[in-house]
Amino acid sequence: MTSSSEPRAAVPSPDDATRPADPVDPVARARSHGRTARAALDPRDREAATRSVVTRLSELAELGGRESASVPGRVAISVAVRDELDVTGVAAVVRDRGGEVWLPVVVGDSLVFREWRDGDRLVPGRFGIPEPPDDGRDTIDAAGLAVVVVPCVAVDERGTRVGSGFGYYDRALADGSDAGPTRPRRPVVVAAAFEVQVVGELPVRAWDVPADVVVTERRTILTRRR
Repeated sequence: MTSSSEPRAAVPSPDDATRPADPVDPVARARSHGRTARAALDPRDREAATRSVVTRLSELAELGGRESASVPGRVAISVAVRDELDVTGVAAVVRDRGGEVWLPVVVGDSLVFREWRDGDRLVPGRFGIPEPPDDGRDTIDAAGLAVVVVPCVAVDERGTRVGSGFGYYDRALADGSDAGPTRPRRPVVVAAAFEVQVVGELPVRAWDVPADVVVTERRTILTRRR
């Protein structure tokens, strides 16, 4: 599932978000820029941008948008914490179109997904991130999803994404990246971000799983597999 060079997940330190960026490391610089730019957004601009991103996500064919006749299927999103982009507005759209909404759940060093049903009361999970209750319902891995809307701290126009630095999504998505006759194709990966989080070209590391689509409040960028 992971390459030998892939970093393992670590429990976040309280000062991870404020640790100074390595001035030489472009990934660290991008992470620092994305966090700073995201936090500096005016509340009214943030609200307007969030609505626009949700609208653009809703228009994606993979989510049953535009003139698509397909049902969205299983769509994973995440619940925002602190000043992250909140894409939960797309949940009602997916359900109205006959799809299912799933949220990430951290189990050990792995990321799996549990269905978020309409009316569910979310509970704090590991790291305090809201997730559906562990009431005996099944969890699935990323290969069982049609679309994964991944959060990011920074992203470039090629779909290379910088997250919080713990590698959960890259490991989860890597399972389907080498699909074949006996392995399912990985889901469509959509990186959702504020426009201020889009940066210049990032280095692609061995464990990176790029996004197929990048969505901001201003544009929808189709990258590799479409």
